Amino acid sequence: EMATLGDPWMDLGNSLAYWVEAQDDPIARATRRQPTHLPGMLTRREIVAEYFARAGREPPANWAFYEVYGLFRLAAIAQQIYLRYHRKETRNPAFRHFWLYVHYLVWRCHRILRRSGA
Repeated sequence: EMATLGDPWMDLGNSLAYWVEAQDDPIARATRRQPTHLPGMLTRREIVAEYFARAGREPPANWAFYEVYGLFRLAAIAQQIYLRYHRKETRNPAFRHFWLYVHYLVWRCHRILRRSGA
């Protein structure tokens, strides 16, 4: 099950998995599909702060869980796409190296967990 079943914090974590900032590493920047890196755009941290400020709530102490959830979910999606490419069920050459992207996303998950002390 990859659905968040209505948990808005998980939805936010999912959305931020696609958010690429200007100071992100080259791999993240290479996957950017939206202009989230441009000057004036909020950072992931600023988005979380704004979201909870508007909700009148404090962000959970374990926000890393939601961030990792979003990235891990994206890794599962990328793995499924790569498997279809590997089985020749799709032929889009853009999917050829998605296995590398899966490993990268898992690496990011581990880095976030290490930095959070979890």
